[in-house]
Amino acid sequence: MLFLKKRNVSKKLKQLVIYVIAGCFIFIACKAKQANTAPTPPPITDDSSNSLLKAKGFVTHQYKPQGCETIIVCALTNADTLFLIPATPLQEFDVDGLKISFSYHMVRIHNPKGCHKGIPAQITNIKKQ
Repeated sequence: MLFLKKRNVSKKLKQLVIYVIAGCFIFIACKAKQANTAPTPPPITDDSSNSLLKAKGFVTHQYKPQGCETIIVCALTNADTLFLIPATPLQEFDVDGLKISFSYHMVRIHNPKGCHKGIPAQITNIKKQ
């Protein structure tokens, strides 16, 4: 501010300089804050067997008219029923009424169009009961 006093610069120009400097500081502070608040992605692990759940159930096609090709119905131990929509075809296990045991983990994909019954899941280690 001393150099501004010596040169007899107008009061409005002094205010303008102060506002520009303050604006620069605010802009830099906001940018630094945005860079620090970015969410960090979860660590990627190659071993997906930790998230696999084991279950028993049966294959059904009763929801085919609503748009669900194949549903696996699992009766859980706490009396709830879990409906799973296989993310990939079940191959030779896609038989209506077939009782199977399998491992699964939930996947984040949309249900097939019109299918509102069930949760999409990746089904692995399928065995007949």
